[in-house]
Amino acid sequence: MEKYTKFYLFLCLFIVVSFCDKKTHTQIYTKESKTETFSLCKIKTMSERLCDVCNKAAGIYDCRDCQRTFCKNHVTEHNLELSKQMDDIYNQHDLLKEQLSNRHPLILEINNWEQESIEKIRNVAEEARHEFDKLFIDNKELITTQLEEISTQLETYKQTDDYTEKNLTEWRQALENLQKELSTPSNIHLEKVNDEQWLQRLEIITTSLNATENFEEISNEVRILENGCVAENGIAGHHEIRGSIKYSTGIHKIRLRIEKMAHNHWMFLGIISQNTDRQNNSYSSTSANGWSNSPSKGYLAGKCNNKYNSSKGNISENDILNLILNCDDRIIELENECTKEKYSIPIDLDSCPFPWKLHVNFYNQNDRIRILE
Repeated sequence: MEKYTKFYLFLCLFIVVSFCDKKTHTQIYTKESKTETFSLCKIKTMSERLCDVCNKAAGIYDCRDCQRTFCKNHVTEHNLELSKQMDDIYNQHDLLKEQLSNRHPLILEINNWEQESIEKIRNVAEEARHEFDKLFIDNKELITTQLEEISTQLETYKQTDDYTEKNLTEWRQALENLQKELSTPSNIHLEKVNDEQWLQRLEIITTSLNATENFEEISNEVRILENGCVAENGIAGHHEIRGSIKYSTGIHKIRLRIEKMAHNHWMFLGIISQNTDRQNNSYSSTSANGWSNSPSKGYLAGKCNNKYNSSKGNISENDILNLILNCDDRIIELENECTKEKYSIPIDLDSCPFPWKLHVNFYNQNDRIRILE
């Protein structure tokens, strides 16, 4: 009996211990499960994208252009903002179109200059208007063509309401570029030239819309650098270099800087007829007209002519020079921005027939000249 009693007590004790251990494991498992469930919920909440405007509602729309997310309410606001920008561009387009049909601001400047001047220069002002209108035709046609293309795009996209912020940016930039070209043409500007007979005579200066002056290779000894903007003499000795543009009509200004000229010794700058053969001593050609320094000497038909020499000073390293080719009056001029000196030479078409070309002749090694924009 005592034996059974001990066995019974042992069995009861085993059952109690097993029950307590199971409850403990159950509580631990439940706590860990709750912790895991909470962590999953938290991760899920953090991964949801909220509206970039209110930062509250869930984002349902991602804009690919601005990389922002919007809720249902702010999607509508965003689209309305894009529509407003489209209307603004349309207004900008209409304003530019209206300005294109109005009288150009440079014409108004010509009028103001005319009113301030005495009666004898009124005929010159009328000539300037006519010249400007004639030269501005190409600009106006180019702007009109590009504006019509934008007009078609704006009308199509606005009707379909299918455009992006990228489209709006491109249209706005295109209209701004056209506005700039209309207001300040890149190829035409006004220049007042001092003249005792005409006081400040107004002249229209133009450059080609589609061409930019640069140096072209003539001599193997001259290096052409920076896409034709710079010419450099490779070895000592006379070597010529010419520009790429042919000049036969109109008035053209080429702005240059002498970047290096050893001891300010020698450099020739002027024009030469395109038909003239290439030669090292090109400055002595019968079609060569221009100036050299040491001191500044004028060359007429390839010969030094004392009548066109400068008695005031030399052309030196780092000087900025404006070479003006007046094909209409058959005159070339050289203005030194540093010394304020100005020279001019009449051109004989028998010895220097059209077309003319920019002409430089070097002597010292590594001498350099640059065409400025």
